[in-house]
Amino acid sequence: KRSFPNFKMVVLDNSGSMAQGIDGNQGNTTYIPWGDNSKYHYALLGFYGIENFLQLQGIAQYIGHGLSLFSSSTRYQESDFKDLQRLRKLALSPEFGNTRLDAGALLDALKGRESFILSLSDGEIANWNEAKEEFYKLAGNNYFAHIEIGYEKDDEDRPQFVKDLESQRFPVLYVTSGDELSKLMVNVATDTY
Repeated sequence: KRSFPNFKMVVLDNSGSMAQGIDGNQGNTTYIPWGDNSKYHYALLGFYGIENFLQLQGIAQYIGHGLSLFSSSTRYQESDFKDLQRLRKLALSPEFGNTRLDAGALLDALKGRESFILSLSDGEIANWNEAKEEFYKLAGNNYFAHIEIGYEKDDEDRPQFVKDLESQRFPVLYVTSGDELSKLMVNVATDTY
């Protein structure tokens, strides 16, 4: 089981638009500040679903775990199985600012053992032209998939960085509902492991 790749949810968009619902309705904010129908809420459900899957399969304790949030800044944290609370705390502290990605910092942080990297976003990355070469290296050196929220594959107005990922033959998956997002995240992880 030690040969399984580490799980790194490396690029989880937590820009301001992720606090909105895919249909525009963020839902109830009484107990969940970003709303129980927001894109970010469904992304968290998917993240926790993947962690649950890894635990049920008996894999979680043998691999490293990591999470990165990108918005106005790019924050990354690693953990072993015994200290997953650190990642959960990071996941529960979104910035909801701009959409910028420091791919170089992530590339440096992820040197070493091959990992399963899942990224997701709902729009354009403001500094994509500066970040894309390092992001290609990050994706190319690992098991990688990207999920794009709120677009379909044939949408002409889908973000340029998504078109670039597809042109480099990286897998890009599309979702247009919250339930679909969290289920797809778990299914991609299940297929990979």
